[in-house]
Amino acid sequence: MDECLSWQAKLAKSNINILGVTDGVAIIEFTYHPKPGVFKWCKTLINVEDAHGLEEVAVVILEDVLCIRKELEG
Repeated sequence: MDECLSWQAKLAKSNINILGVTDGVAIIEFTYHPKPGVFKWCKTLINVEDAHGLEEVAVVILEDVLCIRKELEG
C-alpha cells in the first residue's frame, strides 16, 4: 500500500524531517522509540551525494533512517 505514496508522504509517515541538503549531505531529524511509550528525536547527517533527484534522495534517507532506528531501538 505504501508503494502508491509520494516520497513526501513516505517521509511524513516515517516522522522524518529534512532540514537541509548541501554538498551531497542531508541534514535530517527523525523520531525513534528507545522503549515502548517513549519517543525521542535524533538529528543527524546522511550522505546523499550519489542520489539524483528528490525521489532518490528520499529513498536513501528512508533506508538509512531505518538502519539507524534499528540500532537505537535494538
